[in-house]
Amino acid sequence: MVNRHTLSDSQSTATQPMIQSISLGFHLRLKPLYLGLVTALSVAGCAMGPDYQRPDLALPSQYQAQMLSQTTAEQGNVKEVSALSWRHFYQDPVLISLIEHALANNLDLQMAQSRLLAARSKMTVVDSALWPEVSVKAGYERSLDSGATSTNPSPSTTLDLGGAVSWELDLWGANRRASEAAMADYLSEVEKLRLSHVSLISDIASRYYEWLDIEQRYSVSIDTVGLRQKELDIAKLRHANGVISGLDVRQAEVELQSTKVTLPTLDYERKYKINQLHILLGEYDYALPSPQGLPENMGLPYELNTGVPSELLTLRPDVKIAEQQMIAANAEVGIAKAAFFPKFTISGVYGRENNHLKDIFDSNGVTWLLLGGISAPIFNRGKIAAEYDIATEAAKQSMLNYRNVVLTAYFDVNDALNNLKRAQQAIKAQKELVESSSAYARLARLRYQNGVATSLDLMDAQRQLFSAQLAYSEILRDKQLAKIALYRALGGGAVSE
Repeated sequence: MVNRHTLSDSQSTATQPMIQSISLGFHLRLKPLYLGLVTALSVAGCAMGPDYQRPDLALPSQYQAQMLSQTTAEQGNVKEVSALSWRHFYQDPVLISLIEHALANNLDLQMAQSRLLAARSKMTVVDSALWPEVSVKAGYERSLDSGATSTNPSPSTTLDLGGAVSWELDLWGANRRASEAAMADYLSEVEKLRLSHVSLISDIASRYYEWLDIEQRYSVSIDTVGLRQKELDIAKLRHANGVISGLDVRQAEVELQSTKVTLPTLDYERKYKINQLHILLGEYDYALPSPQGLPENMGLPYELNTGVPSELLTLRPDVKIAEQQMIAANAEVGIAKAAFFPKFTISGVYGRENNHLKDIFDSNGVTWLLLGGISAPIFNRGKIAAEYDIATEAAKQSMLNYRNVVLTAYFDVNDALNNLKRAQQAIKAQKELVESSSAYARLARLRYQNGVATSLDLMDAQRQLFSAQLAYSEILRDKQLAKIALYRALGGGAVSE
C-alpha cells in the first residue's frame, strides 16, 4: 500500500464540481463510464514497487566530542543549538543587519526560491494524471459539394458543441508513484531553499568575522610601523650623538621594513573580503560600517547542548534532501515495475450537433461516444526490464548516498566541537602571551633607553609582541568561525521567526 497525496481544501473544492458535472452531463446515457470511474477509484489502493522505509543507520548514542561536562548539563541551564534562531545565535547588531539585507537581496537565494516555485508547479502537473481530463469543444463548418459529383449542390452548415473526458486508470499505481516522486522532489527543493538560507547566513557571518580579523591585524601592523619608525628616528639621533653604532640603525631599519612589507597583502585581503560580502549582499556598493575589531568576550549566547546524533536526520537540510531523493528514487522503482503491466484507458464524448445555432440544444441533436482501450507490452527487446534495473540501482545509489551524508554530518559535528574546544583553549593562552610580550617589550625599551640592554634585545621583544598580537586576532576569528561551523553542522537552527 502507498500513502496517497492529500489534496488541499481548495483543490478538493475545485475537483468536486468537476466530477459532479461529468456525471450529470452523461446522466444515464454514459452510465457504464460512470461506473468505470467508481470502480477504478475503489480498486486503486495498492501500487507497484516497494513502499519507502527509512534505513536503519545505527547512529551512535552521542557525539565523540562533547561540548558540556555532565555537571553543567545537570544544572538545567542547557539550551540546544538546534532550538536557537539565527537572530539569537548571532548577537552582533551589525552582523544581524548584514544578514537581514542578504536574505532580502542575495541572488543565489532568489534562484533557490524560483526553483521551489517551479517544483510546486511540476507537482501539480504530475498529480493531474490521477484525475480525468475534461475538455469542451465547439465547431462551425460551412461547406459546398462539387456540382460534378452532386445533382443538387447547395451550401450546408454544421454546428457542434460537446465535451470530452479521458482517463488512464491507475490500476498499478504508476501515476501515484509519480505523484509520490514529485512530492519528494518538491520537499527536496524546500530543504534546498532552507539549506541556501543556512549557507547564506553562515557565509555572511564567516566573511564578516574574517574581515574584522584582517582589519584588526592591519591596524596592529599600522601601529607597529609607527612605533618602529619612532624607534628608527631615535636610533638615528643616538647614532648621530655617538651613543650607538651604525649597525643598530640598520637593524632598526630592517625591523621597520619587515613590518611594512606585510601591509600590501593585508590591504588586498581586507578589500577582497569586502568584495565577498558585497556579492553575498547582492549589491555592487553597500556601505559597510567602520570595523570595530573582533569581540573578545562575545561567547556562545547560552550554555549549549549539541543534542543527540539522531536529531541530525530531522535538523540538517542536506540529510533531509538526501532522504527525499531516496524517497523519489524508491517511487521510480514502482513506476518502472508498473510498465510491465497493461494500461487501461477510458474516454467519452457527449455533445450536440445541428445545422442551426438556435437548434443546437434540440433533443434530436444529441451525440455521444464511449471508448475503452487496453495496451500491453509484447516485445521491446528488454527495454522495460532494463529500465526497471536502472531504477532499482538508482534507488540503491540514493540509499548509499543517504548513509554517506548522515555519516559525514555526524563527523562534521565532531570536527566542529573539537575545533571550538581548540579555539577556546587557545584564546586564554594566547591572551596571556600577548600580555607577557607587552610587558617584556616595555621593559626591554626601558633597559635599552637606560643603556642596559642592546638594540637586539629591544627588537626581539617588539617582534614577539607583534607576532603575538597578530596570532591573538586570528584565534579570536577562529573561535567565531568554529561557532558558526558548529551551528551549521547541527542544521542551522530556525532560519525565520
